[in-house]
Amino acid sequence: MKAYSLDLRQRVVRAYERGEGSISEIAARFGVGTAFVKKMLRQWRATGDLAPLPRGGGKPASLDSRHRRLLRRAVREQSDISLSELQSLLGEQESVQVHVSTISRALAALGLPLKKRA
Repeated sequence: MKAYSLDLRQRVVRAYERGEGSISEIAARFGVGTAFVKKMLRQWRATGDLAPLPRGGGKPASLDSRHRRLLRRAVREQSDISLSELQSLLGEQESVQVHVSTISRALAALGLPLKKRA
């Protein structure tokens, strides 16, 4: 979801500070939630700034470039290797425990085939 504009953030805080209504009235007036109004007031008081804060980075990848190279090499050497065999290979050689779905997504990102030899 995209952050609210700086202009809206400023108008919300300014309206509250001028005493133009309660938090719920300000929220209704500007079409935002009460939690947003509270958050903007808290941010304004703490930092003096209303600019959107940076978003979090999320969970780091479970498989780094070394692990992906190992997967690529294993699939190249044995094209019909199964996901569970790749899982075991990572566990034995790299001491990495990941779910087979993680391996499947890594193979897709590497552009490696999932189809097995007939």
